[in-house]
Amino acid sequence: MAGKKDTAAAATKAPSLGGFEKSLEELEQLVRDLEQGELTLEQSLTTFERGVGLTRDCQQALKSAEQRVEVLIQSGDGSLETRPFLEQSGQSNQSSDS
Repeated sequence: MAGKKDTAAAATKAPSLGGFEKSLEELEQLVRDLEQGELTLEQSLTTFERGVGLTRDCQQALKSAEQRVEVLIQSGDGSLETRPFLEQSGQSNQSSDS
């Protein structure tokens, strides 16, 4: 657990999609460490803080990935066009306006 404080500063930036898996693995390990109940109070708090940071980073990486997804839409004339994922999901959220 000694290196956890040193790595906390590195987690301020959302992980890349490849780094997402590593962050998720680390988060899962932190949960296991906390669940074992063998950490001191200070170690538990440090581990928890690191976990919160990793959770935020993973959420940001997922949001970024979602924004990159494009949905193929078939237009009336049969041609295909692409629209950003958020534009498509935004339409379903705004359907109550019509």
